[in-house]
Amino acid sequence: MAELPSASPRKNLIIVLVEDHPKAILLFRMARKRAQEKNCKWRAVYVETPAHIRSTEDGTQERILRLLTTAEQLGGESEQIGAASLEKGVEALCAREQQRLSLIIMGSVETRRRFSFSQSPWTRAMRRASLHTQVEVVPLSGPVYRQSLTERLHLRNFRLRYIAYALISVSAALAGAYTLEHMLPPALFRVNEHNVALLFMIACAFSAGRFGLLPGLLASVASFLTVNYYYTLPYKELKLESITDVLNMAIFFFAAILISLFTSQTRGLAENAAQRELSTQVLFTLYRIASEAFSRQQAIDKLQRRLERILDVDVAFFMPPVLNPDRIEPSAPDNILLSEADRKALEVCWRDTKTTGICSPYNPGTQWRYEPMVSAGGEIGVIAVRPRNKTRIDAWFGKMLTAIADQTANVLEHIELERSMEATRIREEREKLRSMLLSSVSHDLKTPLAGIIGALSVHQSLGNRLAENKRNELLESSLQEAQRLDGFINNILEMTRLETGNITFKQEWHSASTMVESVCKRLRHRFKTRELRVKPIPADIEVYMDVVMTEQVLQNILDNACKYTPDGTPVEVEAKSVEGKGFTFTVRDHGAGLPPGQLTKVFDKYARIEKRDSQVAGTGLGLAISRAVLEAQGGWVKAENHPDGGAVFTFCLPLWRTATNLMTEEKAYAVPK
Repeated sequence: MAELPSASPRKNLIIVLVEDHPKAILLFRMARKRAQEKNCKWRAVYVETPAHIRSTEDGTQERILRLLTTAEQLGGESEQIGAASLEKGVEALCAREQQRLSLIIMGSVETRRRFSFSQSPWTRAMRRASLHTQVEVVPLSGPVYRQSLTERLHLRNFRLRYIAYALISVSAALAGAYTLEHMLPPALFRVNEHNVALLFMIACAFSAGRFGLLPGLLASVASFLTVNYYYTLPYKELKLESITDVLNMAIFFFAAILISLFTSQTRGLAENAAQRELSTQVLFTLYRIASEAFSRQQAIDKLQRRLERILDVDVAFFMPPVLNPDRIEPSAPDNILLSEADRKALEVCWRDTKTTGICSPYNPGTQWRYEPMVSAGGEIGVIAVRPRNKTRIDAWFGKMLTAIADQTANVLEHIELERSMEATRIREEREKLRSMLLSSVSHDLKTPLAGIIGALSVHQSLGNRLAENKRNELLESSLQEAQRLDGFINNILEMTRLETGNITFKQEWHSASTMVESVCKRLRHRFKTRELRVKPIPADIEVYMDVVMTEQVLQNILDNACKYTPDGTPVEVEAKSVEGKGFTFTVRDHGAGLPPGQLTKVFDKYARIEKRDSQVAGTGLGLAISRAVLEAQGGWVKAENHPDGGAVFTFCLPLWRTATNLMTEEKAYAVPK
């Protein structure tokens, strides 16, 4: 069975070669009409040649920017490509799009000389490139753009002080020649007098490269006159006596002018390279801010400041308010003042999502250029720039501004997405903690309640039929379970207060021994089956602390030691000052100790280090509360294993002192079994 021939790719693209002509918009209208007939896309393309790169002063770049913006507003695409010549640019473009290219539309300029349509540069480019794509030529009648004298001499950025700088450079060359004349012997200087011209050549090159073409030409004329007056016979007269002198001075003059021309051209190319470097720097800034900023407003503020510094323009961002997305208001800076024309251009940019302002076909008579910031999710806001004295809005700057607007929109959308994901993660974490709390509370609070209800039910049903000691055991059991339940609820409430910040620490000077004594008395019932050993603490030691909250810390650590150690094992308490660290309290038990990799996790909320921990009554909040309380007072707590077995918990408060005229009282709390 014969194979079917593959279908040829669909020709669905029309290209318009942009012409710098007052009626070039006719090309776009023709392209839009043909695109509607063929149901395809169309694109306006401008080929940037070295001649265009050098045309920074004649208004060409501004006109090209306006034309490309107009093409986008009419529904087409725009593109600017670089090439060594029109022929190579057109050839590369057609070779790249040959599978899709359906039609090329170009202009033909009418000349007054013959009243006929001559070949435009595009026609010559098509013929030289030997391309066989269908071409449609649109006549462009009327006068073309003419360069004024100011534009031809690149005087748009010229300053009067540049003339003085050119003359100063020539004066510096004259001073150098005068110095050489007095340093060298007269005979040797006269033999090498022709080398003096090189000093003035340097002055011409410096003036043209630093300040432009006109200062370079002025330096050339001044150098010619100076050399003729001081170093050509007859000296100190503007005369030339021999043909040789005339030829030498003519060669010098033309050489100086050529150096000025080429140096000025090199200066233009260097400026173009600086523009491309600037584009890279701007994009790097955008990506850096995207990684640094934590909110949309923070990103906008950073972008506004950095873009103003990098681009040397005034930059403003406009964003819609949350409650009224149809309006547009200043975001950064928030105190910007706009004229009525600027406000109208801003509204058109936001409402119609199109470029307005300077060098655009919409509301051009303003001080600002407005570019909409559009992302995949829609229009986010508007970025506006206002050129300063040394800044020009040309085709390159317009394209870069469009790229900045698009990338900024993506950055802001990315930040909002990250914030949304972070909020979702926090909600999930909160739900997870809530579930853990409910799971822990549902078991740990239910157990003491069941004990209390059971003991009281037996006491109520049997009453006097129970022996006295049995009734006392039931009541004592109920009391212990009630106290344990009270401890659970207090821990939950304390953790909630600490997390919400609704707690104020009242730190004062308190006796360390009194605080330890109070906690030990309170926990006597918990250590009936264990021995609580407290090493003597000097009574004159005072610690700067919230005594109520610090007692809670020590109580939580002692209660934790009681839970996880076997009956009959001692628990030791020691308090002492450590030079340079503060006053420490240490609690050591003689249990199994902590797993080596879990020494810090014991202070996490709802922490359960081992499986057997789930069978020990508690909410898992005691040590977490202790750490939060100590950190709020400037202290710390840590857990470690003792070399001889058991766990050691140490907490420290930074401020302590020795009180005067106090008796030392040493007490040990040994609770009998």
